[in-house]
Amino acid sequence: MAKFDFGKGLKKTMQGAAGAIKHTVEEVKIPDVKLSDVKIPDVKAPEQLKNIFKKKESTEGDEIIEVTSISVKSAAKIFYYLIAADGEIQDSEMEMFLTVGNEIDPEFADHKDSIVEECKKQLEKEIDPDDYYDVLQDGVEAAIDKSKHSKDSYITPKLLVWNLLTIAYSDQEYAEAERKLLKYIVRKLDIDKAVFLEMENSILTLMDLEREVAWIKTTDRPYLTIEAMVNEIADRKNVIFESVKDLITL
Repeated sequence: MAKFDFGKGLKKTMQGAAGAIKHTVEEVKIPDVKLSDVKIPDVKAPEQLKNIFKKKESTEGDEIIEVTSISVKSAAKIFYYLIAADGEIQDSEMEMFLTVGNEIDPEFADHKDSIVEECKKQLEKEIDPDDYYDVLQDGVEAAIDKSKHSKDSYITPKLLVWNLLTIAYSDQEYAEAERKLLKYIVRKLDIDKAVFLEMENSILTLMDLEREVAWIKTTDRPYLTIEAMVNEIADRKNVIFESVKDLITL
């Protein structure tokens, strides 16, 4: 199975961008999963994030709350709900959950157990099997809403969605329930659907490019030919990374 490594390039392109994450965290090695080495962009941001939830006027005159940031604890809960979306959490998914949690929150180890326990209690509210997705979505909604009362570090909604996509594709299986939950989050956070679809397309393209690299390396072509082709693909990946950076930071 090919080893996918698009997170590193995005991490490099995000250096110095402002507003996406409150604290800069140290690089953590991603576990060896099918879509591996997915890293959270190491982004610099202001010491304080103000106006976490902004108010805007609707066409009917009622105020609408616009979510502009998600606390790292709430983000971790949402990550957990995503890996639980298909009803079964694989060991590789749990490893990814732990790694991403550590990437966005330097203090994640201190409260990861309580986060998992809270999520499990939420999922136990299921009465009938048909209720599972609704209970899952309720948990995500509560995690987003709780951010407005939190004093934790924050990540932006777009960065949250990008991280969720990298987790969803970590095993190369984008389950229907995962995409349904992601679409709900996109709507809840008022993210432009065109941005979400572009992120999806970017990950699919990066996966295809990684497969192409893996195939090229198995051929009996001359070394210099293979090197030139690999370098060309790397350039194409960098263009995609820049595009994703713009999607997240703008």
